[in-house]
Amino acid sequence: MNMNRLFSVPHRSIARSPASRIAPGCTSNIVIRRSNVAKFDRRWVPRVCDILESVAPSSWPGRARALIWVFGALALVGCGQNDRTASSVESSVESSVGASVDDDTKGIEAAFRLYQQGKTDQALESVQGILIRSPSNVDALSLAIELYNQRGDYCRAAELAATVAEADPTRGSEILVRAFDWNLRCGDFSAAEANLQRAVELDNMNVQTHRLLAQLFNAQGRRYEASRHVRQLIRLRAVQPNETLSLIDLQGPFYLVSFAGFVSGQTVTLFDLGQLRELYTRINAEPEDVLQRMHQIRAAFPANTAAAALHGRILAETGRQRELAEWAKNLPPGTQDQPEYWSAIGSWMALQDRHDEAIRAFGEALRRDPGDRESLRGMIQSLIVTGKESQTPELRKRLAVLDQIFRIAKDADAEQSMWISQQLAALARPWESCAWLMREAQMSGAMSQRIPELNRRHQAIVAWEQDATDSQIATAKLDRLLGFDIQQWPLPQLQTQNQPPSIVPAEANDQELRLVDVAPQLKLHAKYVGGFASDGSRFYPYQVNGGGLAVVDFDLDGRCDLYVAQSGGTPVESGSSEPNQLFRFSAEGEFTEATKHAAVGDRGFGQGVCAGDVNQDGFPDLLVANIGKNVIYLNQGDGTFRDASDLYSAPAADWTSCIGLADVDGDTLPDIIEVNYIDDPLAFTVSCTDDHLPCQPQRFNAAADRVWLSARDGGFAESDKAADMRANPKLGFGLVITNFDGKLGNDFFIANDGDLNHFWVSTAAEDESDAPFSLVESAGVRGCSIGKGGDSQACMGVASGDFDRDGQLDLHVTNFHNESVNLFTQNVPGFFFDESLRYGLHEPSFSVLGFGTQAADLDNDGWLDLAVLNGHVFDARDEGIPFQMVPQLFRGGQEGFRLQERTLGGDYWKQQQLGRTLATLDWNRDGKMDLVAGHLDLPIALLQNESTTQHWIQIELIGVDCERDAIGAEVRITADQESWTGWQTGGDGYMCSNEQVVHFGVGAAEAIDQVQIRWPGGATQVFDSVQADARYLAIEGVEALEER
Repeated sequence: MNMNRLFSVPHRSIARSPASRIAPGCTSNIVIRRSNVAKFDRRWVPRVCDILESVAPSSWPGRARALIWVFGALALVGCGQNDRTASSVESSVESSVGASVDDDTKGIEAAFRLYQQGKTDQALESVQGILIRSPSNVDALSLAIELYNQRGDYCRAAELAATVAEADPTRGSEILVRAFDWNLRCGDFSAAEANLQRAVELDNMNVQTHRLLAQLFNAQGRRYEASRHVRQLIRLRAVQPNETLSLIDLQGPFYLVSFAGFVSGQTVTLFDLGQLRELYTRINAEPEDVLQRMHQIRAAFPANTAAAALHGRILAETGRQRELAEWAKNLPPGTQDQPEYWSAIGSWMALQDRHDEAIRAFGEALRRDPGDRESLRGMIQSLIVTGKESQTPELRKRLAVLDQIFRIAKDADAEQSMWISQQLAALARPWESCAWLMREAQMSGAMSQRIPELNRRHQAIVAWEQDATDSQIATAKLDRLLGFDIQQWPLPQLQTQNQPPSIVPAEANDQELRLVDVAPQLKLHAKYVGGFASDGSRFYPYQVNGGGLAVVDFDLDGRCDLYVAQSGGTPVESGSSEPNQLFRFSAEGEFTEATKHAAVGDRGFGQGVCAGDVNQDGFPDLLVANIGKNVIYLNQGDGTFRDASDLYSAPAADWTSCIGLADVDGDTLPDIIEVNYIDDPLAFTVSCTDDHLPCQPQRFNAAADRVWLSARDGGFAESDKAADMRANPKLGFGLVITNFDGKLGNDFFIANDGDLNHFWVSTAAEDESDAPFSLVESAGVRGCSIGKGGDSQACMGVASGDFDRDGQLDLHVTNFHNESVNLFTQNVPGFFFDESLRYGLHEPSFSVLGFGTQAADLDNDGWLDLAVLNGHVFDARDEGIPFQMVPQLFRGGQEGFRLQERTLGGDYWKQQQLGRTLATLDWNRDGKMDLVAGHLDLPIALLQNESTTQHWIQIELIGVDCERDAIGAEVRITADQESWTGWQTGGDGYMCSNEQVVHFGVGAAEAIDQVQIRWPGGATQVFDSVQADARYLAIEGVEALEER
């Protein structure tokens, strides 16, 4: 062997990056304890033992004793426990040194004495001379390794250790673990990985090497590669709880330990890939920033398949189709083995409406990662588009199971761990099922009882795997998950590319929307008083959400009046808040306050408000949601109201954010829906300044929503048909009530803050003696509980409408900063899919924190537009996050949505603000929908629509056989061979009530061919040849429309 070559082998360099440090974690498994590498065997090869005993008396200092360990650990190469092994080693040593054994022994002794004297360089020079003569001298190699180690030349120490490891494969894996440690210290991470990979080749049953590889790959964001080693740890019955947990979701980050101490932060390393995965999936960093860092990683590691696959996934999930085409042309070999590659391809195919190929790609992702919830979600959507709806019910159930496992796994108790084990067994993930059963046994103290079952399962799984190939096993698992053969669907043809026909950016030169604040001119002088400090100083959680707005014609003069909720004071001090306000719009064309005369100045800590006909007398009443006792004001018909809060016995301590009125049980009388937020007195005492974490709503107990059904005595009684509400409290915010699915009975959607949304669907009651319908929570089944990313979000505002004009009601839901909005589009079977990316809303909504939102055809071109109010809930400007934010206008069209440049809509849309509540109205009856907006830091704005618009029609509805407000009625119009659908809704979004009118923009159509109304009770009326550009009143059962 050429020793000059041995010592001149260049060690592989690794790049380092200025990335932020990985979050601290346990490092005990990274700094390898020597006792873990090799146990001493006192039956040494006699010659080596003699050397160690002669040169290392017990009085030696610690450095010398450390050397004994290195000698011992490395001399174990070839050492055994019987004379046969010892003689074999001795023979090997003698053959390597030949006649110069004595000289080499003396040379090693002399070199060690130099080392003892602190003359490390001279000792190393002496050892190198010995190795030139006897390159296989284990003693010399051992001393050289320790000398390099003492000099801090860890790369050379690791290289020599790897050489020694090859001399005896039976001990090689233990030595390679030590080499891994040295390579980490010298920053050669690829060599460190190679050490462990070789150790696995030498001994696939070594627990430590699999654990270290799982730790390394997880820290580097190579989650799929890490999962293979975790599963091997399960096979070896050595898996730890966190390792088991790491298999639940392979798309997010998961650190078992921290390698931060080994990364200098100067150049790019694969640990940056781990950080990038965290930035993208957990921190929700801006996609542009993420992709910039990804390009740096790909340039540094062009052959890394995990980086290439994640790159594709990010491009697909952010809709960058041109970049995807370039990405697909430049992939390193082996990328197709990564599940994220196939997930990216599936999303790309779906964006191009190539759903057959998307189904196959999603299936290939699931073959490799059966826990990939987003690929399963995408597959379900593509199956529906291709007309294979019959194959989706079971898939939806499995997706619901995977979503539930994802939510509970981290903090699962013994009972939940058993449930997870059972579900994973049913999904053909037997090793993970065993791991969770072991975890349950450890938590419940039932290990002795579980051991026979664990042994039985282990033997059965091993036998199953021995009788099949890896491909057959993966196919069997996939067939169990899907219930059909994925190979019936075609593989994607990447050389063929389609541009989706309907989703193209709108032309910027179209006529822009323009809405101007006219509140001062109309003498609407109102500002919400809540106590929140707009300068970012100390605040309480109850001061954050703002106050409600209700558009109501309380005196029936045909003009819109406005009811405003107020707060101030504290919720615990009754009557300490400012009184709510009622503003009447007079014939003189201005608003005047009528609060005192109307007797509606409740001084509770106001939240949402609702206008509706509680007692069905034809006069709109008011409902006030408070932190505290809620209030009902009954309209007396003479300009005054009566406090009738005793009609229902809502708890005085509830924090009700939104309140709605609609018939939900089918008895033709309106019921009250309370959306509640926090049920925790600590929320009234905890305050925050710089450290805003204690004020996060998720720190407090969530509140259960309630439904109050109309009783025969005119009051309201809490429904016992929605028991799941009490069992599943959430932080409720936005509310929309109407007949979503076209079946009899109203449904309602609740946007929940930081948790799963609720969607309560009316179903036939088992006992119809009192009412024909009952409520069933169906958000998970219907697809609107969470967005496309599979995680719950901070959902707040809700806007409803038929955004894609397919005749089904869709939902637009605002979310937190660094979270995209959700655009839940509904299909004919009644299932929702989050299409925010496809419709151009993902990126524009990502950098804002949205509250109130409304949908209306603001330019009457036939397509709904969107308005959103934004503003943060705490001051994080020191982190580069805006506090006040500008509102947004999105122009809708056949192509999706386009964010309008803020300088074009009027001065209001340029203004930084803490926006909260938003409602719609047509205050001046010009056929252009206007907006009224509430804020924490600005007066209420009445935004008059001054856009250039086309033709329109508006319909007011009065129910006769149904409840008078006709919530749930569906109006469909046709004109010039086009059709539009609208609904009479309650709740109306975030703490508000819109003007009760169904508005349609009809583009160039000057006449309406047909108006069809389907009333809540199921009756249908049709009106032909109706003139456009007018408002009409439709009364249930009356044969003609009345122009207003």
